[in-house]
Amino acid sequence: MERQTLLKGKKTLITGAGKGIGRSVSLAYAENGAELCLVSRTKSDIDQLAEEISSKWGSNVAILQGDVSDAQKGSSIASEAIRLLGGIDILVCAAGYPFQAELWNKPLHELNDSDFEKVLNVDLLGSFRMAKGVLPQMIQQKHGVIILFSSTPAISGYNKGGPYTVAKSAVRGLVKEIAAEYGVDNVRSYAIAPGNIKTAATFNELSVQEQNILAQESPMKRWGDPEEVARVSIVLASDNMSFVTGQTIVVDGGTVML
Repeated sequence: MERQTLLKGKKTLITGAGKGIGRSVSLAYAENGAELCLVSRTKSDIDQLAEEISSKWGSNVAILQGDVSDAQKGSSIASEAIRLLGGIDILVCAAGYPFQAELWNKPLHELNDSDFEKVLNVDLLGSFRMAKGVLPQMIQQKHGVIILFSSTPAISGYNKGGPYTVAKSAVRGLVKEIAAEYGVDNVRSYAIAPGNIKTAATFNELSVQEQNILAQESPMKRWGDPEEVARVSIVLASDNMSFVTGQTIVVDGGTVML
C-alpha cells in the first residue's frame, strides 16, 4: 500500500494505541510515514497492530506494554520509547479511562473521591507523566508536538459523567501550560475534543435507542469515525500547523461551535 508522507520520519510515541481512537491514530501515522512506538496495557493488542502495520507498509514498530496510571512504571515509558526510537518528535496521549455507564450516570452529589481519582489518574496525570517524560528531549532538540485528548463536555458542560468532564477540562489546562511554557523551545501542544465517536468502548456500550439519540446531537446527524479523529491529529502534528499551539480542536460534527 502506498504511504503518505506528511509525517515521514517523525518519531512518535502513542499511548492507548491498542484500541479505539489510539489504534486509528497509530494506523494513520504509520500510513503517513511516522516511526512508531506503540503503548498499551494489553500486549496482544499492540502485537496485532504492529503486525498489521508491518504487513501494510513494511514498517518496523516498537511496542511497549505499560500503564500510564502507574506513577512509577508510567514514568519509564517515555524514556524507554526515546531509547527505542532514538528520540521523540511527537507524543499522542490517547490512553483514557474506559467508559463505564455506572460512573457516567452517577449524579455529582453521589460521587466520591475515588470516582474522580481513578479517572484523573489516567486522563490527566497519565498525560502529564508522558509529557513530562518527553519534554526534556524536545527542549534539547528544539522541536516537538504533544497532542492530548479532551472532550466536548469539557467545553460545554454536560449533565452526566462528572469525573470525565473534570479530568478532560484539566487536560485543556495542561495543553495551555505546555504551549505557554515551551513555545520558546518550538514545542507545540494541542487538545483534541472528540464528540460522539463510534468506538467499541463507547458505542457498543449503549442501547440502539441511545445510539440513535446521540447521533442526532450534531448538525451532521451521525456518529464520527475514529479515523476522522486520527486525520485531524495528523494535521496537528505536521509542519503545516507550525504557528498554531495551545488550541483545543473540536471533532464532533458541529455540536459544539467555538
